[in-house]
Amino acid sequence: MLTSILTRLSLLTSFAFNTAIASVTVTINQEQYVFAHEPRLVEVLAPIANQANWYWPSAALYREDDIELEEKRKLLIISISNLVQRYQAEDPKIAKSLTQLQTNITNWRLAKRLPVKIDYDLARMINASNPQLPKGKYILSLSPRINTVQLFGAVKKTGEIPHRPHADISEYIDNHTLTDLANKDMVILIQADGRLIESPAAYWNKTHQEVMPGSQLFVPFKQPLFKPEFANINRQILTLALSRVR
Repeated sequence: MLTSILTRLSLLTSFAFNTAIASVTVTINQEQYVFAHEPRLVEVLAPIANQANWYWPSAALYREDDIELEEKRKLLIISISNLVQRYQAEDPKIAKSLTQLQTNITNWRLAKRLPVKIDYDLARMINASNPQLPKGKYILSLSPRINTVQLFGAVKKTGEIPHRPHADISEYIDNHTLTDLANKDMVILIQADGRLIESPAAYWNKTHQEVMPGSQLFVPFKQPLFKPEFANINRQILTLALSRVR
């Protein structure tokens, strides 16, 4: 009996000690890796780098402990809810599309994306591509090539659509896709590698812009002179989309 109690105490003490000295925790595809020191990127990637055919251009590193993101999400959900109430009687189709957007954003997993290019070979060869991770909790998003993109904003249906190799961004958007609240001259592209690109999409001003697989396409709301809340909603959505964990 005494031996059993001592064993349990030893295990608890060991767990508490390891927890206390743990410096960096990285969650990779639902699995946690704990480091008692501040590891470099190559050390984090080494155990999983060859487990699958990862699409490195879309790999991303996020910092988990950013409490401001949830507060920003709450404010955005309230803003969209107010729009839904406004359009419920005036235009039920727009109200439905806004409700879809609201549900979609509510389900986003959020964490602060860090400006770090994730590539195992580069991390092994180039010191500048092998940064050290300071103490904290991180999420490393890794996946094989994803053949879809995420479409959201002032669109009739929020969600995934097929990726089109070599297609211009305007080919993802047409009048059947957009609601009457859409800014039809502009699409904001968040490439899978984290780059934000404001791309003209109207026939008179568009330039060729291809979309990486796994990217996000945000159709902003047009901003009527006497409805400044749409400008705020555009900014709020974009802020969260940049911190959206894939």
